[in-house]
Amino acid sequence: MEHNSTQTVTPDDSVVNVEEESRMEFNSCKETLKQYIKDHRQAPNTKLFSFLALLNAYVPDSYITMDECQRILGPPDPIHGGPPFEERMKPFTVFIKMSGPLPGRVCMIHPEIAKSAVELLADLNISRGRTARQFFRSFCNNETEDMVQFIKDLLTKREMGEHGKAKFSSLILDICENQDFHQALSVLEMASDTFGQNPNFPQTIARLYYLESGDYNKTEEWAQEAIRRAPNNSYVADTLGQIHKNNLLRRVSDQRDVEEIAEKAYSAFKDVEEKAEREEGPEMEGTPGVVSTSDSFNNRGLFGFIQVAKIVFKKLGKTRAAASYPNLQKEVEDKFDFFEWYLTYSKPDMKTFEPDYFWRDVALCYEYYTGKTAAESTSFPGLLNCLDRGLFSSKGSRARFQETENDLQQIRDELKTMYETNVDDVKVAERYILSNIVLSNKEPDSASLSPVQELQTVIHKFLCEVGCRSPEFYLLVLLLFWPEEPVEVKQEEDVEVKQEPELEATEEDGSQDKTWEDVNTDEDQDTGGEAAQPSPDLMSDPDLQDIVTLMKEEFARAKYAKYLRGRYLLPLFFLGKGSGLSRWIHKSKLDVVVETMVLDKLEAQTDEEDEREQLKKELDTQTDEEESQQQKKKMRLFHDMWIKGEVWQNSQIKEMLLPVQVEPCNSSMTLEEQEEVFVLAGGKKIKARVEDEADERPLSTMLYYLGFTIQGPVVFRVGAPHSEQ
Repeated sequence: MEHNSTQTVTPDDSVVNVEEESRMEFNSCKETLKQYIKDHRQAPNTKLFSFLALLNAYVPDSYITMDECQRILGPPDPIHGGPPFEERMKPFTVFIKMSGPLPGRVCMIHPEIAKSAVELLADLNISRGRTARQFFRSFCNNETEDMVQFIKDLLTKREMGEHGKAKFSSLILDICENQDFHQALSVLEMASDTFGQNPNFPQTIARLYYLESGDYNKTEEWAQEAIRRAPNNSYVADTLGQIHKNNLLRRVSDQRDVEEIAEKAYSAFKDVEEKAEREEGPEMEGTPGVVSTSDSFNNRGLFGFIQVAKIVFKKLGKTRAAASYPNLQKEVEDKFDFFEWYLTYSKPDMKTFEPDYFWRDVALCYEYYTGKTAAESTSFPGLLNCLDRGLFSSKGSRARFQETENDLQQIRDELKTMYETNVDDVKVAERYILSNIVLSNKEPDSASLSPVQELQTVIHKFLCEVGCRSPEFYLLVLLLFWPEEPVEVKQEEDVEVKQEPELEATEEDGSQDKTWEDVNTDEDQDTGGEAAQPSPDLMSDPDLQDIVTLMKEEFARAKYAKYLRGRYLLPLFFLGKGSGLSRWIHKSKLDVVVETMVLDKLEAQTDEEDEREQLKKELDTQTDEEESQQQKKKMRLFHDMWIKGEVWQNSQIKEMLLPVQVEPCNSSMTLEEQEEVFVLAGGKKIKARVEDEADERPLSTMLYYLGFTIQGPVVFRVGAPHSEQ
């Protein structure tokens, strides 16, 4: 018998959930199943039922092929006159599905039924550990891709919980809790022996030894075995560094031991860092010379080094800590610089930030070894971070730092003086220009702001020079030279998509795609591999499409593409309705409004005024744990408002931002398929990436706002002009 996985409707139109019905049926059959299992513990159908239950309880989408099921059941096979599969699996048949997820693949009818079956079997002394070992013996010669992945998930996949990732997979945790450490170890060792080249099992054994038994020697031995199996994988190598770091943190206090273990930890994390540098994105898999790939850059080597330096400082003090490792202060400064821009320009995905402790450890370690706070930084990303101060979404607030607002007027004046004494230093010029834009966001009416024309002159000088420039440089060029529209695009009017004639020059002769490299002479292009720059006669009006092209190229050349792959690039500025520098709205100004929306929503959850007052009192006296939970709740709401597009419907944000007109880049694709569009600005067409959003309405009916990431311009689809979402 096989249950459907859909819902059925009874004559009185009430909906009956099939899984709940099956659960009730399982409970009603429990005594019958118990007696059968007691009488047939070694029977092939009991064994197969236990395998299916274990797999589907912990890996819900897993299955065993019908051929494998028949092999476990043994002869006679139905094709040789044996009884049907359904007959041989009685009394378990009612809980087994023989057509899912595809025909010929057998699984339990529902994961909850599988969990109940696992518990029933365990009550009858058919433990999870025993079943897992039997399962591996039965499938030791079946190394199909799907089965290997099921076993890997079964033993190594750690679920995300409220407090981060679990220590181990759910199965290993349950074996440890319901049996003991040795049973869990036995299962993992068998998997490690069965799949002798897979590094994940020895990697997990190393963690199990360390966290559950404290056997440091065995821990290190298994971590080294994992590295032997995957010598080029940075994530596998990270386990050894984490072991040394945790050993240093928890068990070592003697100065000599601290220095010895710290040296091992530093070395292990440097190895992780070097392997991560050699890893490429998944699109490069199979390319000659590429030894390892990963979806995202592994920052654990860099961060692990920082954490070790922080621990050693606390245990030994700065002088002794620095003496224990050459160039330690320089290493810490370099890693601080990396994480400062890494966390300013990106985050893991649209929904999350790094854990709160991440920036705290980086900033504190930097302060320990340099005597300077992160808040004092006036680097390019440091200046951008100045505007985030005071927001509960800022990394400083989440790290529990007591940050005071910087005197942006003073910073701007100091950077102007620095520029005037270093007029040939492009990095100083970039910071001076940015300080004006940052100050304009905070104090738009400040009399000290440099005129836009003056800042354009500053950057002109470097545009005329041959040489590579940074993505930050090209970002500033776009902000300073973006055309100002004489007539504001009205939100009350539909934004029409204009269709250009087929023989339009920019479409037909390829001039739209030309960069300065294309129009320079051969002599001009001989730059030793560096990006060519425009000739001085073009400087009065730089071609912004060329700037966008160069910015994208430098994003890759500067390795931002390598380090930020797989991460969400944060919009740094949006185009607003003002003029001059005041047109550029830093994301923090939008976040201020969104945070108010979050607080209003939280307050609205309490209806009575006296209850609101009580809530405020509770917030003032809450424990660290309560405060942490409240912070997480606020952050969830904050992310939801961005992801669902609620921010774009706020009247304050609408008042800040200026809609832009767009046209499709690729006429051979439908509007919904466009990944890039042309933004129409000052009679020019400038390519911009379309933010990947769930809204699939045609572009012609949408309103757009323009933002800039460190990679270039991006447009946000924000809803139909005539409607509220």
